[in-house]
Amino acid sequence: MKRFRYFLFSMLFVLLAVMPPVFAQEEAAVEEEAVVEEAAVVEEAVWGDDAAAEEVAPAETAKATGSGMTISAGYGMGLAHGEYITSSSGMGLVVGLPVSLPIGPLDVSISAAVLANTMDAGPETGASITQIMVFGMANPPGMPIVLMGGGGMAGSGLVVAGGLGVPVNAFAPDLPVNVMVGVNANILTAIDDNIDGNTGYVSGFLMVGTSF
Repeated sequence: MKRFRYFLFSMLFVLLAVMPPVFAQEEAAVEEEAVVEEAAVVEEAVWGDDAAAEEVAPAETAKATGSGMTISAGYGMGLAHGEYITSSSGMGLVVGLPVSLPIGPLDVSISAAVLANTMDAGPETGASITQIMVFGMANPPGMPIVLMGGGGMAGSGLVVAGGLGVPVNAFAPDLPVNVMVGVNANILTAIDDNIDGNTGYVSGFLMVGTSF
């Protein structure tokens, strides 16, 4: 009987001495498994599907986009003039449409413009010529300029125009509005019914606008 009690007490002592390290090892193994599973989830979020990526990048960080339209008001001053024109200046309204055409490396956005120019043309002084145009604008990759070109109606004929602008916001990103300065060249087929022949002018411009 004494031997049995001694054996029982010995086994109990061994169990009490051995079980805590075993429990500690099991707990460490569980923690290590949890760490491995968490790392796998993060890796799946980075390299896996979009649903997992959304867990890592919450929706709060996403930016809401506008309609893709812009509206700008501009002023142009004549720098050089062709035949029949001795001076020119005018105001313009440009509406950027949510339409673009990929042409090679360029993403060309489409805009509509109405320009009201006051010119000294031939025998007429202070003649008012309205240009209604559709044109495209594109920003060459890696360059802080915008190329533009288009055509429409002007005076009593047609107009073809092209130029380039420099977005001021590329150098001052904190501006509350979109600002662009640049130059454009215009070729007119008939500025007036009483004046025959093509002519044109080059003007510098300033545009201020916003997106919505």
